[in-house]
Amino acid sequence: MGMGCFALFISVFYLVGFGLLGYGAWSAWRSTQAANWPTVSANIAQLSVHENSDSEGVTYEVKVLYQYAVDGVNYEGSRLAFGYAGSGSRKSHDEIHQKLKEAKAVRVRYDPANPSESCLSFGINRSIQTILTFAIFWLVFVIGFTLLVCIGSGRDRVLIDNLSVQ
Repeated sequence: MGMGCFALFISVFYLVGFGLLGYGAWSAWRSTQAANWPTVSANIAQLSVHENSDSEGVTYEVKVLYQYAVDGVNYEGSRLAFGYAGSGSRKSHDEIHQKLKEAKAVRVRYDPANPSESCLSFGINRSIQTILTFAIFWLVFVIGFTLLVCIGSGRDRVLIDNLSVQ
């Protein structure tokens, strides 16, 4: 395979890595911003732990729908936290579900510039940590693989230049 074909091939892996890194960084940034957003009281309209099974196993995710009002305008939201995603650890999702189920009301954080943008929690949660860690390891692997291919495809000038022959 020529270097041009390799560059095209490996670029897909770089795009995936940088895409994941960008999504993780954006989620971390938004979730950190939400810490300073104003809050209002909200009612939970729907709450469940969703179980998703596929060939790779089972994941769990808390699904929530809440209703709140800002300046007399009613809104609905479903974001638990920026970057939050399901995982195989049912216990942690059950804990979130239980805390929300026992609550009489919840505090919703909303973006003052766009009150329809909201969340129930904030901070660099485990889902964000996982995506950022995966993206970094993915990119380190792809960079290492790229270096190996580049080093392996060239001539060994040092060996040839320093080879003493008579």
